[in-house]
Amino acid sequence: MVRIASIAAALIIAASAALADAADAQKIKLGSSLSPPSLESISPYVAIEKGFFKKNGVEAEVVEFRGDATHVKALLSGDIDASINMGATEAIVTAPKAPIRLWVVANPITPYYLIARKEAGTTVQALVGKNVAVSGIGAISYHIPRIVFERSGVDPEKFKYVAVGSPADRFKALVAGKVDVTVVTTTEVAKLDKFPDIIPLVNVPKVVPEIPYEFGMAKEDWIQKNADKVQRMTKAIIEANRWIAANKAGTVEVAKKVLPDESTEALGKAYDLVDPRIWGINGDLSESSYNYTADFMKKVGFLKEALPYKDFFDRRFVDRALKELGKK
Repeated sequence: MVRIASIAAALIIAASAALADAADAQKIKLGSSLSPPSLESISPYVAIEKGFFKKNGVEAEVVEFRGDATHVKALLSGDIDASINMGATEAIVTAPKAPIRLWVVANPITPYYLIARKEAGTTVQALVGKNVAVSGIGAISYHIPRIVFERSGVDPEKFKYVAVGSPADRFKALVAGKVDVTVVTTTEVAKLDKFPDIIPLVNVPKVVPEIPYEFGMAKEDWIQKNADKVQRMTKAIIEANRWIAANKAGTVEVAKKVLPDESTEALGKAYDLVDPRIWGINGDLSESSYNYTADFMKKVGFLKEALPYKDFFDRRFVDRALKELGKK
C-alpha cells in the first residue's frame, strides 16, 4: 500500500508539473511585415509547424502586416510582443528613435530579384524615368533598387517610386501594368514563365550581398523582462532555419500550408532559386554588413546617426544559442 501510495504521489506530482508547464506556455505574438508571407520569410511558420518553438517551450503566433510601417507601429504600441520578419533597413532607421533592438537575424541577405515589364526596358539603364513599385518609401524594397541602380551606373533619383505593398502586391501591380519595375522574392520569380511580358534583370544578392533582409526585433524593456523567452525563441528560429536549409520537400510542404494559392511546383522552384545564404543558420549578422547598411541609410538621408553595432544587436541570445547548437 505504501508503494502504491508513493507511485500515486509521484504521478500526481508529474501531472502537476505538466499542468504547470502548460500554464506557463510562453505565448508570444510575433510580427511579420509580409502578408501574404513569402517562401523566404517562412522561418517562424516552420518553427511553429515543425515544433521548434514548442520544443523550446514557446507558444508563438505570427501576426502579419502589409509592410514595415504598420508593423513598427504595432511593435511600439505593444500590439505584438516582438518581431521576427521586420525589414532590416526599417529596423536600423527606427532603432535610434525608439528603443528597439535586434535579437536574431532571420535572413542575413535578401532574396530579391529586380524584374521589369519588357516593354519598359530590357536593361537597368533603359528603365530611367520609369515607375518603381516599393512597399513604402524608406522600406528595404525602396532602398534595394536604388543601390542596384547606383551600382549599375544609373542615378537612382531618375526614377519614380510608388508605394504598393508586399512582394505579392508589387508583383500583381507589375503584371497589371500599373508599374514598370520592382523587386520581388523568388516566390514571384518562380512564376515568370507564365508571364512572358515580365523579365528578371538582376539577382540582387549577387550585386548587393551586404544588405540583410529580415530581422527579429523587440523593444528593449520587453527583452530585459523576457530574456528567457527571447533565448528560447532565438534557439527555435536558428533550429528552424537549419532545418529549412536541409529540407526542401518539408519546407515546400509547410509553405503550401501558409501559401495555399501557390502551386507546389512554383514553391519548389522558388526554393531552388533562392541563395542558400538567405536562411540564417547562425542567426547572426556581421558588423561589416550592419555598418554598410547603416552608412547607406545615412548617405541617402534616412538616418542621421546609427546606433553602434554593439548597442543595436543584443548578441547574448545568439551567442548562447550557438554555444548550445554549435556554429555552422
